[in-house]
Amino acid sequence: MNLDDELELNKRIYDADQARLVLENEAFQAAFTDIQSEIIEQWKQSPARDHTGREHLWNLYMLSQKLENSLKSTLDKGKLASLDLERKRTMPQKVKELIGWS
Repeated sequence: MNLDDELELNKRIYDADQARLVLENEAFQAAFTDIQSEIIEQWKQSPARDHTGREHLWNLYMLSQKLENSLKSTLDKGKLASLDLERKRTMPQKVKELIGWS
């Protein structure tokens, strides 16, 4: 495996760790849930004739979904990168690491 490939895989793993920290953060989860609930409640209470306002609320809700999906996608890519990195390591590298030679 060349150095560029290894660096890219390690970057994906790092990004996944950062995404996991956000997704598992209790303050983020609470704020995210509150914001989505508020958007839905405002949509429910908006008059049906307010097409512009309802469309704006819909777009806000979809943006929140996109944010969450993006973080989850980054997390998944990191998991795959971790597996790929492990798979690409050669047997001599694994042996060296086991005996403490780097």
